[in-house]
Amino acid sequence: MNEIVVGVDLSQSARAAVTWAAAQARATGQTLQALHAIGGSPALSRTLGMSGVPVPIAASEIDAVYREAVAAVFDSIQPEPGWQLKFFAGDAGPALVSESAGATLLVVGTKDHVGIGRLVSGSVSHYCLSHAQCPVVAVPAGPDDTANKDHDHAATDTPAKS
Repeated sequence: MNEIVVGVDLSQSARAAVTWAAAQARATGQTLQALHAIGGSPALSRTLGMSGVPVPIAASEIDAVYREAVAAVFDSIQPEPGWQLKFFAGDAGPALVSESAGATLLVVGTKDHVGIGRLVSGSVSHYCLSHAQCPVVAVPAGPDDTANKDHDHAATDTPAKS
């Protein structure tokens, strides 16, 4: 498959990853699939004994304001024809690893988790680096991402509509 998969959420690190992945896709003539997962973290799911498999969900199943905010991050890269934004219910790490099977590259942002935040929320980038079956690029957010030092998943992972 001639495709790059990238994780997207509302964080600065995800914005940096999407920007980097778009530039790489353009430079190499590949398609880009951006993926947003709505759910908890891999570490929390393991702690709770959950092994839920991420499943695709229709964009219409997500709160419109939140969906539009995520879509705006994707649209900021001026997607090429054939590039897609997909939504999944489930943990981001397993969703990204599953969707990147056969891809040429998986791109994720990195967030600095400190203290209890690292234990509770885990690290999607670490999960992907440990489990992906294709090359993984972890893109740091840069110096302006100080607000995400102790990232709260509730701030970027909004539940699907009830």
